[in-house]
Amino acid sequence: MDNVDMMAEQIADLIRQANADETTPTERVQLLAQAVGLAVDPLHQLELMMLVADTAGRAARDAAGRALRGEGRPGSKVATWTEIGAAAALSKDTAFRQFHGGDALSWSPAARGVRQAVRRPVSGETH
Repeated sequence: MDNVDMMAEQIADLIRQANADETTPTERVQLLAQAVGLAVDPLHQLELMMLVADTAGRAARDAAGRALRGEGRPGSKVATWTEIGAAAALSKDTAFRQFHGGDALSWSPAARGVRQAVRRPVSGETH
């Protein structure tokens, strides 16, 4: 078994662990991030990073829920939407809408540095 095969096996094992029912959302993010670090193929890295991004948004929503219930907070004090928004670098209204309207919390494309771009074909590429 060569090094690449061992890495592929380790990556597959990390993904299996991440997808296990008993794995917490935060643990899923950590396991998938480890898998990214082991991947050699940039397309495999890309695939795994997109999984990390999705999983992180879902873990953020889970953390917001725990904060709203006061779980793990000093004195079991429940968090306010202002505090959750500040921690997530979102407005309190955005955090509230995302929490109640979906499965994940995320920044807007503009906040992530995404700009609209016009795709131009690469030399030799056809439509």
